[in-house]
Amino acid sequence: MIIRILLLGFSAAVFTFLIYRLLQIYRSGHPQRSMQLTIGVLLLLLPAVVIVGFIKPTWHYLLLYPVAISLFLYLVRSNK
Repeated sequence: MIIRILLLGFSAAVFTFLIYRLLQIYRSGHPQRSMQLTIGVLLLLLPAVVIVGFIKPTWHYLLLYPVAISLFLYLVRSNK
């Protein structure tokens, strides 16, 4: 239960920025645009899947999800 609450708090803080970056990617003419959009949408849907209960929230997920989002944002930013 505590993991779900932490997940919701983190997700709320990051969702707005992820959506903003995805809109920037969508408007750009970058050749890897479709791959970046797919990965970004999957990262946005993953917390909802955990909340619904398809994937059990574990400490590994709680530690790896912020790393995955940070790496995604870094890779998208470096591809400008």
